[in-house]
Order: sequence, then structure tokens, then C-alpha cells
Amino acid sequence: MLDEIFDGINPYIALLICSAIILTVSLAGAFIPQLREMNSRQIHLMVALSAGIFLGILFFMLLPETFEEATDGMGAVAWILCGFLIILLVDVILKRMHMSTCPHEECIDKDHGHKMTSFSAFAGLAIHAAVDGMILAVALHLGHGIAIAALIGIVLHKFADLFALSSTFKLTGIDKRKVILYLIIFALITPIAAFVSMPIIEMVEDISMFIPLAIATGTFMYVGIYALLPEAFHERKDSIISFVLVVAGIVAIALISMLLGGDGHMH
Repeated sequence: MLDEIFDGINPYIALLICSAIILTVSLAGAFIPQLREMNSRQIHLMVALSAGIFLGILFFMLLPETFEEATDGMGAVAWILCGFLIILLVDVILKRMHMSTCPHEECIDKDHGHKMTSFSAFAGLAIHAAVDGMILAVALHLGHGIAIAALIGIVLHKFADLFALSSTFKLTGIDKRKVILYLIIFALITPIAAFVSMPIIEMVEDISMFIPLAIATGTFMYVGIYALLPEAFHERKDSIISFVLVVAGIVAIALISMLLGGDGHMH
């Protein structure tokens, strides 16, 4: 049984193993788009697939788990909306700061727009990545079976996170070495958050991850719908292909969720 993997292992060693798995999968997602040079059309098609994967994770994993944890449906909606609005505010602030430092015509060109999309996605997903670390620490505290389910869910969308970020950063014109540094920093957020959370969680009873999970779901919703989907359909001549790839991403996650029998939830 999967839940026997961590039997007899110190929680911190188990967390180290989980973190190594998450980091390996994350870096794979980050480096795949960077392995070869691609034109704008190919990158936008990759973003379309990423958007579909994001929507699949949102609707088949995160939203069901959030409402399962909630005691009040309207409360869940409110906290999800809160997460969405937090990243919208961050996006607005980033754009205003950028425009104030670069008031020239070039600031509205494609590369600058792609930079804003990439960094707003980075900000939103960074919050989600930190919550993932907290969830993993909580799951290890609650039991090995729950930890395995959490690990599966986190690994699935962590690959999607880094794949999407890597794809959008390729559109920005930022130096490749800087992009790789940003992606490595992002990949480390979840493991670091998990190790920081573990000693705190050990001191707390009756842990509930509902509010942070709902906020993280809202940030994920923002990135998938507001950042990735518009970028996926940026190349209008490929709109049908982009739509097919979006649907393919959704269907892939739906099938994975069905194969896991519901264990694709966060915990």
C-alpha cells in the first residue's frame, strides 16, 4: 500500500523525501519548455495546454476539495473570491509600478505585456505554492495515507505550475539565465514553506486548512482564467487548435482524477 511508504520514518525525513519528489517534478516542468528554441506560435500553444491543465486541476481537484473542507458554502465562495481579488490587486499594483518607471511607448508592446502576465502569474502561484507547503506539512502530521494523497495532488499541479510559468517567461525576452533562476526560486517555495510550517503545526491542535486552501484556490483561478487563457488565444489564427489543447488539458486532468478515485485532492 502507498500509505506504508512512510511507516517508521521520522516526519522530517518523510518531508524531505516528499520535498525531493516535488522539487524533481517541478524542475522537470520548468526545464521542458526551455530545452529547445520555439517560435511564438509554439509557445502560445504550450500555454493553451497549460491553461487546460490549470482549469482541470481547478474544477476537478481544488474546488471540490475546498467545498469538502468548508462548513459553509457561501463562506467558501467568499474566501475563494478573496484569493482571486488579492492577486488581481497585486497585478494592478505591478502594472502601475511598471508604467511609472517606464512611461514610454515601448511599455505597451508585446514583450512588456508578456512580462506583466508572467510576473502576475508568478505572484499568484507563489502564494499557492506556499499554501501547498503548509498543506503537505499538515498532511504528514495527520497521517501517512493523507500525506500520500496530498503529495499526489501537489505533484500533479506543481508540474503544471512550472510548465506554465516557463512557457510564459519564454515570451518575455528576459535573459534565459534569469528565467531559470526565477523558476528555481519558485520550485523551492513549497519545500521551504513545508519545513517552516512543520514545527508550527506540531504545536497546534485542531488544524483546519480551509481558509488558506480557499484563498489558494482563488489565486489558482485567477492565474488560469485571467492570465493563461487570454495568452493561450493570443495567436488568433490558431484559436481552434488552442481551444482543442485547452480541452485536452482539462480532459487529461479529469481522467487522472478518475483514475485516482478522488485521491487527487490536496489531502
